[in-house]
Amino acid sequence: MNPFEGIEVDWMPIIGPIIVLIVTVVAVALIYRLFFNWLPTKLFNFLIGPIVLFGFYIWAIPMNVGFHEFFK
Repeated sequence: MNPFEGIEVDWMPIIGPIIVLIVTVVAVALIYRLFFNWLPTKLFNFLIGPIVLFGFYIWAIPMNVGFHEFFK
């Protein structure tokens, strides 16, 4: 007895933006590492969280503006 039998989901509108999110966050973190590697270790590690949140913000604004429609 499978209650989800016959339910089909189109995964492209979900997977596309998630891949873009991962690439955006990794790119922002890499740029941060390249430019601010000279900071003391404790400060560098402390700022990684806000930098990743900034990468999420960079991703979220175009998704809210309509970029998500591209994946549908």
